[in-house]
Amino acid sequence: MKAVVMAGGEGSRLRPLTSNMPKPLVPVAGRPIMEHILLHLRRHQMRDVVATVQYLGAQIRNYFGDGSEQGVALTYSVEDSPLGTAGSVMLARQQLNDTFVVISGDSLTDIDLGAATRFHRERKALATIVLKPVPNPLEYGVVVVDEGGAVQRFIEKPSWGEVISDLANTGIYILDPSVFDFFRPGEVTDWSGDVFPRLLKEGEHVFGWIADGYWEDVGSHAAYVKANFDCLEGKVKVQMPGDRAGESTWIHPDAEVFPGARIDGPALIGAGAKVRAGAWVNGPAVIGAYTTLDSGVKISNSIVWDHSYVGLNSRLRGAVVCRGVTVKNGCLLEEGAVIGSEVVIGSGSTVNANVRIWPNKEVEPGAVVHESIIWAGSWKRGLFSSYGLNGLINIELTPEFASRLGAAIGALTPKGTEIAFSRDYTRSARMIGRALMSGIISSGSNVIDLSVLPAPVCRYWARHNHVSAIHVQTSPVDPRAGDIRIFDDLGLDIDKRSERRLEGLFFREDIRRVSHYEMGRITRREQQIDRYLEDMIAKLDVEAVRGAAFKVVIDYNNGAASMVLPQILRELDCTVIPLNAAPAEIVMEQDEPSFQAHLAEIGVITSAVKAKLGVFIDTPGERCFMVDENGSVLDHHAAFAVLTRLVLMSKPGMVLGPASSSLAFSEIADELGSRFVPTKMTPGAVLRAAQHADAVLASDGAGGYCWPDFAISFDAIFTIARVLEMLAHTGTSLGALRARIPEVTHRVAVEFCPWEVKGRVMRSMMERHLKDRVDLTDGVKVFVDDGWVLVAPDADRPEYYVIASTTSASHADRLVEEYSALVRAVVAEAAPRAEAVVET
Repeated sequence: MKAVVMAGGEGSRLRPLTSNMPKPLVPVAGRPIMEHILLHLRRHQMRDVVATVQYLGAQIRNYFGDGSEQGVALTYSVEDSPLGTAGSVMLARQQLNDTFVVISGDSLTDIDLGAATRFHRERKALATIVLKPVPNPLEYGVVVVDEGGAVQRFIEKPSWGEVISDLANTGIYILDPSVFDFFRPGEVTDWSGDVFPRLLKEGEHVFGWIADGYWEDVGSHAAYVKANFDCLEGKVKVQMPGDRAGESTWIHPDAEVFPGARIDGPALIGAGAKVRAGAWVNGPAVIGAYTTLDSGVKISNSIVWDHSYVGLNSRLRGAVVCRGVTVKNGCLLEEGAVIGSEVVIGSGSTVNANVRIWPNKEVEPGAVVHESIIWAGSWKRGLFSSYGLNGLINIELTPEFASRLGAAIGALTPKGTEIAFSRDYTRSARMIGRALMSGIISSGSNVIDLSVLPAPVCRYWARHNHVSAIHVQTSPVDPRAGDIRIFDDLGLDIDKRSERRLEGLFFREDIRRVSHYEMGRITRREQQIDRYLEDMIAKLDVEAVRGAAFKVVIDYNNGAASMVLPQILRELDCTVIPLNAAPAEIVMEQDEPSFQAHLAEIGVITSAVKAKLGVFIDTPGERCFMVDENGSVLDHHAAFAVLTRLVLMSKPGMVLGPASSSLAFSEIADELGSRFVPTKMTPGAVLRAAQHADAVLASDGAGGYCWPDFAISFDAIFTIARVLEMLAHTGTSLGALRARIPEVTHRVAVEFCPWEVKGRVMRSMMERHLKDRVDLTDGVKVFVDDGWVLVAPDADRPEYYVIASTTSASHADRLVEEYSALVRAVVAEAAPRAEAVVET
């Protein structure tokens, strides 16, 4: 049986480990990852192997040659340009005339390929995907299979809301040659993105086989360290390049361990390595071939590649040191430090935790390296959260961070591209904004400086000028923090694909640095509010609102809306009682009881002056709280329900809101001959869905309202004007509409769930309801006779939401308790395994 090893990967996430070598050659436990794969194939009598190579493929060919040293007959299929995981295998089609195995050359595994092949033949499958349960499925294709192993659903690199299983696609496939009939040669084609979805669509026999063995996708620094230590601890069956010298210690016969040296396993000492007297290898640790550890050195939980030197009395604690590195005397490398090949660390230097140094650099003696070429700070799960890019000012959002981010944003576009910039009036936003602009122009892109604008006006400008934009603001919920909002040329938050591209450029610092004469320009544009105001007035029935002679109470919260809204309200001839209307920086964060008391005060004022409406607006001008004519504060659920009825009374259509929105919205829409359509729960997803031609209102369920006939943005300024217009047309009031909200019970529970267990929870829910009516818009929503129950993971926190919305209060309570218990049971089942890992 033949095998194809896919070895074209660039391994950009592993840089600087892969800065000058292909990922399949990165050493794990003393051997290149791909060598472990070839030895694994040989153990399964698969000796006829084709390797597909592209990135630095010559290095792979030079290292392995014909494969005779590994006991296989190795040939190569060379991609001149990337063709995708399936397209690269297609190049070797002439050599694949019978059932064959495809396996990644940059993952570590001891999965029983013979058992997988037998399963494939028993099922008479066209394709069998080898699956493995994983703690965090976000970076893999996840698969749902039925009891017989037939693949039911497949999603490549899902968001948390799309994680329908914790069964990851390992990139190991058993295939029949007829699979090549389903794609054309020469095209960029991926197995998971193109071929397997097409096979499922056409009803072909695609099966998933759940493996028991070890598998680790070595796609990150943490996974790389884990793979090495798992080899040392015997968690994976690999051939160690050394003689066993203890329960978990291997020392190559050509290594030299001096008397007085101390080695506490698990550890591997490679060929020709020297561990001098007084040195201490405190495992787990891997010491590469021909590396020298001088006297007094202590290596703990670290990996050192070949041909490196660690000088007298130096300390490595949880570090990775690449090939040919010189660490001079008295240095300290802290947890998570990664030192690229051929780096020189001067005597007495300290490399702080999580610092990464690119190859061929020199650190001067005595330096304290506290920031690396790719410095991720505390952005542990990427730059972006569900609500954009945010962090603490001058701690996480520093000028240095912002300038690098600006350079990465500029590098996403061709030289000379225009990128607009706006901000709020705070000093922190100005500081971050100027650093961002410096980074952008350094990449050769131009900046249009719109200066101070409310966030919805920036979105509006971007959409109508077809220019992407960045908006920086102090967080409306925490004055210590800032938000960096990145909009595409439609004024929408950039999509997930663009987020990942930007993160890749930022973390690798793979950015464009242009020559001095190619630097971008900064052009100042003043008075960008005028067109926004003109277009808003054109969208409103001004005369109807003037005729109603409304009195309104507006709390501007010292925010950006005070730049625009007063002009609108004057045009509408409203009597306005303004509160906190002067722009000012908020210094202290307000706790929830104080904030609710403040809203109650607005209610008292609204009632006392007999106003039609009271509103509290957040500082960016995007979201608001509403108060009815009786002085009662509407929570966001009630306000959204009131606006839904109000807009559908005026204009039937489609209302959109998060999948967690109450059953009441569907009932209101049905009553008025319209539709309520659930969306994913992130604000950006709501806005993208709002582009539908039939949409008349969309909300994020948290006070943000979008009116698609005017702009695709959450806009508190336009919301106030539109509400006044609709109240004038209908002659009704918020209080009267509030009384007509359908009586449903909407219960919400939050359950703790470790990140590594989230995928298992989703898998459990899917398996429980494979044959039931479910909605997978975000999480798993299960429909019951009088409503639904939703189990959805939080994308930013180790939590699950369990939400029930039914006409019966007791039924909702039972559903929430039942499904919360299911989540807790899966978490509890995973806990003993997690504890076992900690103990080891």
